[in-house]
Amino acid sequence: MKIRRMFAAVAATVLLTGCGGVDTAEVEALLSQAQETMATVDSMAAEMTMEMDMDMNGEPMETTTVASIRSQQNPLRMAMDMSMVMSDGTEIDQMQMYALEEGGHLKTYMSTADLWYAETMEMGELSQYNAEENLDLYLDNITETTAGREEKIDGTKTTKISGVITGDAMEEAIAGSGLTASAQSLGISEEMMAAMYEELDDLPISLWIDGEGYVRKYEMDMTEMMQKIMAESMKAMGASEEDLPVKIEKTVISMVCSEFNAIEEIEIPEEALRVPMGEHVHEE
Repeated sequence: MKIRRMFAAVAATVLLTGCGGVDTAEVEALLSQAQETMATVDSMAAEMTMEMDMDMNGEPMETTTVASIRSQQNPLRMAMDMSMVMSDGTEIDQMQMYALEEGGHLKTYMSTADLWYAETMEMGELSQYNAEENLDLYLDNITETTAGREEKIDGTKTTKISGVITGDAMEEAIAGSGLTASAQSLGISEEMMAAMYEELDDLPISLWIDGEGYVRKYEMDMTEMMQKIMAESMKAMGASEEDLPVKIEKTVISMVCSEFNAIEEIEIPEEALRVPMGEHVHEE
């Protein structure tokens, strides 16, 4: 850990002195401005991309999951189109989803393969898709920050700030990414998750912030955590430590944000609203 941080510090020094970066005070000012600006955001659009590369018994497999999201806060309303694509361009999954907050819970409506499902969820179950909520956590808890060159995100000039999230905030960020739920579905217990957290290094994260303080993009490298989850689940099924059939090469989640405070009222389709909670109905 000390060696890794030493190299990070050296790299940061080069970045700040030789690559047009900004100093520590400016980084802190930009993060403070972003906290203030993002606190005023009541609605936004975002495109989430999750890239996962793995090796399965020597055979590489790459998947990219893309979700286009529109959200409104207080109460939460969300609309999302999501698809998963293999490296050869084959689309293996596609889903449309709407959600609305009511009585402290979420009513969700999902359409896949011409079939609408309706069910009630707890508020935190869709947190991985709620960019605004996640950004509050990241902006409040990012540490060891460094800034690099200015970059354009969708034509808007931004400053990239990189850092890490540690401790309880890291656990919350991982839960918010959906990986905790994935682990539980693979039979990973809370005790096993707690042990994994103890072994993890800090969670790397980058934020791209524009001149007004809007976070135009964020990105997290979840590779280490995903590999630990996969290894534990494989061992639970009898695989040895030396002969795990699946190795996670890359798991990176990014979110590009736009249309701040510009989302019109999200309407749930009538055909979805006709589906009773806990049931499913074919589209006509």
